[in-house]
Amino acid sequence: RLSAEIAETLGSIDILVVNATPAQPQMPIEEYDWDFYQSMIDFFIKSPYLLTRATLPHMRSQKWGRIINIASEVYTRGLSPFSAYVAAKGGQLGWTRSMANELAPDGITVNAIAPGWIPVERHENDSEEDKQAYLDVIPMQRWGVPTDVGGAAVFLASDEASFITGQNIHVNGGVCLP
Repeated sequence: RLSAEIAETLGSIDILVVNATPAQPQMPIEEYDWDFYQSMIDFFIKSPYLLTRATLPHMRSQKWGRIINIASEVYTRGLSPFSAYVAAKGGQLGWTRSMANELAPDGITVNAIAPGWIPVERHENDSEEDKQAYLDVIPMQRWGVPTDVGGAAVFLASDEASFITGQNIHVNGGVCLP
């Protein structure tokens, strides 16, 4: 229903950016229960799946589309103690790559952007010690800002990125290098 309303209002659905995140509590694995793990999987895998299913008919009918999942550097870095979040983000990246292969013949690219720690409102209560420790590992020696992530999304949504699919672009000042 939502995709029909969007298409009716805007005329078409060309680009889907999946960008949302719940809190990621830091807990050792013994403190997690399966329901929490499942909630992370639902949030980071089921949500993109449902949104893609809803928008896919529009993209397929025009033989053009862009799906961009906002991932995270946590999977690449294997950070702990966030195992449920890291596992769900790993699943999201696997799903992104699989969908890239499946949808490429339809002119639809599927990519991910993996931001580092971008200080936004939800980080207001993070300790200064944690913030400094992260800043110390950024080769560019500065914080990223939301427009750094937005710029990557604009690029991936553009015609200039028409031959890029199944990729995960890190936006973290060089914290994760291949």
